[in-house]
Amino acid sequence: MILFDFEYGRPDTLREAVSLLSQNGDGAQVIAGGTDLLPNMRIEIELPSLLISLGAIEPAAPERLADGSIRIDALSRLADLERDQMLCREIPMFTDSARAVGGNQVREMGTLGGNLCQQNRCLHLNQKHDYQFVAPCYKRGGDCCYPFPNNAANVCWAVHMSDIAPALIAMGAEIEILAADGTRRIPLEALYTNDGMAPLALGHAELISAVIVPPREARSGWGYRKSTVRGGLEFAMSVMAAVLRLDGDGGICTDARIVIGAVREGPVRAVAAEKVLIGAVLDADTLAQAARDASREVHPFPHDGYSVNYMIDNMRVYLGRVLAAAAERAQAARDGLRLCKQR
Repeated sequence: MILFDFEYGRPDTLREAVSLLSQNGDGAQVIAGGTDLLPNMRIEIELPSLLISLGAIEPAAPERLADGSIRIDALSRLADLERDQMLCREIPMFTDSARAVGGNQVREMGTLGGNLCQQNRCLHLNQKHDYQFVAPCYKRGGDCCYPFPNNAANVCWAVHMSDIAPALIAMGAEIEILAADGTRRIPLEALYTNDGMAPLALGHAELISAVIVPPREARSGWGYRKSTVRGGLEFAMSVMAAVLRLDGDGGICTDARIVIGAVREGPVRAVAAEKVLIGAVLDADTLAQAARDASREVHPFPHDGYSVNYMIDNMRVYLGRVLAAAAERAQAARDGLRLCKQR
């Protein structure tokens, strides 16, 4: 139950929504599916004076652009995206990541933009501060941090929990951002500040309007896993996504992107582990070494009862499998291209 009053607006376009945000200042917030915002309003993390619903705006269907990239409307429901036949065929890692979010009811309501922009989470932050945790933490404007009492007052280690962001970052996706003065386009990776106090590089009157996924490169393969105790019913312990590309002849890795989410303030690129793979033959030892390096490189925060050592072990094992799946798919794609050329 939400026990405070607020005004409600329902614009017909995103531009009208941006205008309302500009006119009403920090007290205004947008709501799309509400699967993140409404629970935060209930426990009073968020206290908007004006709630701007995007529910009257019909999202456009995913479309292939002239350069072969795919544009996905940020207001698209996750359930629609996971079932879209073009997306399943062209960018299956994306649809797998959408399917990993929550339960069916969450995916029927939740939107792509909302999943990418959800607030960071902490067991101490995401509950009503009324009897057990009375003093507000840093993120609520207070002067304490319950789980990490040695943190400075401007440091919050709440964790970003998007299941979809790591997959899109691994694919090199970009986002369109709509503001009062027009539209700009940035890499999705640049959306995340790695600052738990202000995790998103969005102005108050800016909205994500679309995600642009570049064409899948030849001889590339992907792997994805969300580690949880109860599958999609849980927020993740870690989310692992990888895209690997091979050369045309010798099976050498020419490009690697490894992204791990749900372990820090934003999704993390395992850059040092990527360098282990680039220029190497992707045999079992090399993939295992990259998984070991990545699991430690990201320096995970303990959260939701998971210890750091347990999280590192989990990433080491399952990232190794994710990389092996990506390498196998890349090899199959390379062999398929070679066979087509021979014919």
